[in-house]
Amino acid sequence: MSCENKSNNASDTFEKTRTKYNFNPDWKFIKENPENAQNKGFNDAEWSTVSCPHTFNDVDTFDDYSLGHHDGEENQWRGTVWYRKHFRLPETDAGKKVFIEFESVRQIADVYINGVHLGQNQTGFIPFGYDLTPHLNFEGDNVIAVKVNNDRGDHFRDNFPLVWNHEHWHPTHGGIYRNVFLHIMDPLHITLPLYDNLETLGTYVYADNISEASADIFVNAEVQNEYSEPKTVSFEAKIFDNDGKLVGVSGAQQSVNVGEKFTFSVQTTLENPNLWYTRHPYMYTVESVLKVDGKAIDSYNTPLGIRNFNFDKDKGFFNNGEYAKLHGWGQKPTNTWAGLGTALPDWLRDYTFRLMDEAGGNFIRWGHCAGSPAEVAMGDKYGFVTLMPGVSGESEDEGETWDIRIKAFKDMIVYYRNHPSIFIWEGGNWAESEAHYKEILEVISTFDPNGKRLMGNRRADVKNDSEGYISIEIGTEGWEREYPDLPLIESEYMREEAPRRIWDKHSPDDNFFSHPNIKKNTYKITSEQFAVRQVEHWWDKMGRKAYHVGGANWVFTDGTHGGRGQTEVTRASGEVDAVRLPKEAFYATKAMWRPEPQVHIIGHWNYKEGTKKDIFVVSNTAGIKLYVNGRLVGENNTPESGYLYAFKNVVWEAGAIKAEGIVDGEVKAMHTKETSGEPVALKLTPIVGPKGWQADGSDIALIDVEVVDTKGRRCPLAKGRVDFTIEGPAIWRGGYNSGKENSTNNLFLDVEAGINRVAVRSLLDAGTVTITATQEGLTPASVTLTSNKVEIVDGLTLELPQVYENVLTEEPMPIHMPEIPEYIPGETNKSKLFTKFSYTGDGKAMLRTNMHWGKKSHTDLEHNYTVIPRYLVGSEYIRTPNSDKGYWARDQLQFIAGQKMHIYVLHDDRVPRPEFLLEDFKDTKDNIKLDEAVMSLFHRVAEAGESIIMAGNSDGDVPEDAKMYTVIGKKF
Repeated sequence: MSCENKSNNASDTFEKTRTKYNFNPDWKFIKENPENAQNKGFNDAEWSTVSCPHTFNDVDTFDDYSLGHHDGEENQWRGTVWYRKHFRLPETDAGKKVFIEFESVRQIADVYINGVHLGQNQTGFIPFGYDLTPHLNFEGDNVIAVKVNNDRGDHFRDNFPLVWNHEHWHPTHGGIYRNVFLHIMDPLHITLPLYDNLETLGTYVYADNISEASADIFVNAEVQNEYSEPKTVSFEAKIFDNDGKLVGVSGAQQSVNVGEKFTFSVQTTLENPNLWYTRHPYMYTVESVLKVDGKAIDSYNTPLGIRNFNFDKDKGFFNNGEYAKLHGWGQKPTNTWAGLGTALPDWLRDYTFRLMDEAGGNFIRWGHCAGSPAEVAMGDKYGFVTLMPGVSGESEDEGETWDIRIKAFKDMIVYYRNHPSIFIWEGGNWAESEAHYKEILEVISTFDPNGKRLMGNRRADVKNDSEGYISIEIGTEGWEREYPDLPLIESEYMREEAPRRIWDKHSPDDNFFSHPNIKKNTYKITSEQFAVRQVEHWWDKMGRKAYHVGGANWVFTDGTHGGRGQTEVTRASGEVDAVRLPKEAFYATKAMWRPEPQVHIIGHWNYKEGTKKDIFVVSNTAGIKLYVNGRLVGENNTPESGYLYAFKNVVWEAGAIKAEGIVDGEVKAMHTKETSGEPVALKLTPIVGPKGWQADGSDIALIDVEVVDTKGRRCPLAKGRVDFTIEGPAIWRGGYNSGKENSTNNLFLDVEAGINRVAVRSLLDAGTVTITATQEGLTPASVTLTSNKVEIVDGLTLELPQVYENVLTEEPMPIHMPEIPEYIPGETNKSKLFTKFSYTGDGKAMLRTNMHWGKKSHTDLEHNYTVIPRYLVGSEYIRTPNSDKGYWARDQLQFIAGQKMHIYVLHDDRVPRPEFLLEDFKDTKDNIKLDEAVMSLFHRVAEAGESIIMAGNSDGDVPEDAKMYTVIGKKF
């Protein structure tokens, strides 16, 4: 039975009925696979002492050049390791239920308690747990043992069954790399949302009938009675606002039999609710309380955000009726950090989120596996619309792989369904069969029937089976919409790469253009060009399209996954580097996306005498005035790509350059960059968590090392080696140099563009740590840090992982919006041959009709076809960008044959023929001359409905004057 109860009988504060222990500190670890390590009496005295989050690959990552071709870093140690933790539970916990929760382990985890095998988890990214109660000893020691394996096949397509764990998608860092908790609760309790192994559902909280005047709140709580007798239970659902004030109560009563699981369902109405907006993400907390004989015996807290939303196919995204363009990032859930690998304390994950928020983000797509519990909660509190997957590589999977994937998807939804920031469930990173789509939707309808969330698969366009099942198009590179009847959101745009250290072509080269591998790079662009392209890609692909919901810039942080720049030890696609130092691209997105007035001058102001260069300013204002040493040198009221103001041939003078942002004739924002003096000293700046540096064995302190002039200004061109010393209870973790091998974990590091960042890890012993930095010719610097003692008793602590709290703010509406061309709804792809056409390259490809001599060959060349075979006249063709001649992706060009058709490919044979051409096409022996290139003509026949996927032109070096292939279609 259920009733609404607004009496004052309920406590107006949170109950304290169960205990959540932080189980992270003080594990034993060995990078070997000894026999019988699961047994309680096994001698682990000689093993290393570590604390979680932990990875055993923090010492062998970010240390090799990228392999290129979208491959990852393959030289991490892989194999089987063991973790063991000794602990005692207090006698007060005897007679209670004890559950262990792993937020995830990579890749395969076998868990034992006192020698008993509890089970295996193979997802690598989804939380899981076990009931320890039957196996515990309350009168002495207990031992949790975890066998962890991070091995994988050499090629991602052969990495069966766990295809998503290959470094093509995620670096293969193994270990207990996220948090571990013990939950102690009454035998009559609200279950945990851990469907894997436990098959328990926890709570399900949602809002409906939402307006500014009221909202109906529904609370479902699964309760289990593990007493030996029935219990009459009073259930209360208490709603607390962001300030901790009790604002609503509802209740019910039920007799729960022995061993029974019963779900309480109650409802209440909140008047004048605070709604969850991306710009004002207001959060409530629902406390579910169980009472027996008037006494609270168990309680559980669930997040609640009250929001309406609409993804409109013609108008974009609306949050509580308010239009919002979504802009943000795809981010790897491994979140690798140079020197630390994947094992990060939660506050460092929060540090990254704060940077994304500062840069104007309000959208995140976890790719291609689920984010961590802490990070999804950060999406709630910072207002990030979240596109949430389970686990996936980039394929439609069968057999054991699919079984693991769909189960992980179920586990993920049960665990995360209460988070208001999740608006879209991602069924997979590739199209599925009709049968698989039905399974995905069945999971959603079973476990999130009232979430009203959309579902989509990235690359759903590769199969007609997708029609009728997906409710949003998760686009690829945003050029064309492929489903005119669905809203469109982008999952991966701006996939170019540039390291932080290379400013522009007018600045001294820091091992970039001079790098011996530079010819192998897919991308050879500077930090300045990278920042400019942030604006161009955003505006041209999404920003200027009224119907486009927005999208995810790929990615926010540099990492070791899928790099294409063989001068780097990272994939340098991030707006911040692998230790989260911002690039100029970071400030470019901030200047576009923050609602407050923003202006950013790209670059520095320390050039040589006589330098004349173009200056680029990014601003969300309506015009820019540019000054050099107070003298007006230019005014621009016509931005390119919505936000980019270019000033040609500005003459450098020592002093200051200033840009003023103008709206309605008034200066609304300004940005100044000064010429710094000669380097004179080093400067060290520590960064620790919001509660300080914790001596828990896994907490991190960061130290920024800068080269400064006599006024304390950073010297932006400074580089060179800095040596460090460290004294006190800590482990040196160091940092990295983006363009050097073997730069991590050393007591020396080069500064890049005047700054770098190192890390130290705490031990279990608290104390004072002193770090000193020296560079020849500069005044050295020192900093002293003190790690705080963490109370750990018998392996347990009540100090939970720290994150930033009380972060709620309300952002204004944007100061100015560039003019967006009017959108006239209608189908954009009129081709009857090239249906569901998409192109994932960097440049823009276009569908064109009536192939003929005199037609333009490429979107970015002025070359025309002069002579073509008569049988091609009147064909349709895809005009590709020649700039992508050396770009590679396995799914660069894709379409579904609208009818039976001839497909021809024109290929420049100075470039090695790609695999798809050799396997699927035959050489016609005809050729076409295009400028100086001889294009060979290949042919095949496709049946109606057939999915055609073509990879890049080449995954190797190509001649400078080579041509990108062209695809031609003709009705059979």
